[in-house]
Amino acid sequence: MADIETYYEAYWDTPEDYDDPTTPMRQTLFKDRANLPGGARILDVGCGRGEFCAFFKGLGYQAEGIDLSKTGIQYARKEHSDITFHAGSTDILLPEHARAYDAVFSSEVIEHLFDVDSYLQAIHDLLKPGGTFVLTTPYHGLIKNIVIDLTNYTRHYDPLGQHIRFFDRKGLDMCLRKWNLIPQSWTGYGRPWPLWKSFFVVCKKPL
Repeated sequence: MADIETYYEAYWDTPEDYDDPTTPMRQTLFKDRANLPGGARILDVGCGRGEFCAFFKGLGYQAEGIDLSKTGIQYARKEHSDITFHAGSTDILLPEHARAYDAVFSSEVIEHLFDVDSYLQAIHDLLKPGGTFVLTTPYHGLIKNIVIDLTNYTRHYDPLGQHIRFFDRKGLDMCLRKWNLIPQSWTGYGRPWPLWKSFFVVCKKPL
């Protein structure tokens, strides 16, 4: 059985071929909703090949990225040599970088994780008081779930796929608030509501 690092190393086996059509949507929502101060220090957790870090740097932020995949990080370092990238889990940043970041961005990551608690605790610990957490993850709501159940259940909930967590708003809100990451805004992207592809959630860590 492959461990999680090996599993996601294979996911990023050819990072140059990666192309997500929702990237421009996520970038537009970030610009419209994140509301960060100029020069904010931002960490992309699950940064893959680093394109969001480059986007953040282009907005004038101090960007860093971290990912389990050494292949993805090697590609990111080659393509964006002026940005700091870390290979490993968020544990390697603590305690040295505790309360170091104005913002954490983590897009399409939480649904892959067995240990959601440790992931959210680390994000809480990495954020400064008053910091911003921006999260995206596949959306599940009543109407969409009914459509999935009636038309495409096995394909959507692929029993051999990489997604092991499925969040509706209530469940995701509960997880975030447990670690004092308080949602400020909820929206979605990828399809019109009520069939959004994913949530786009902006949270605050209280002062």
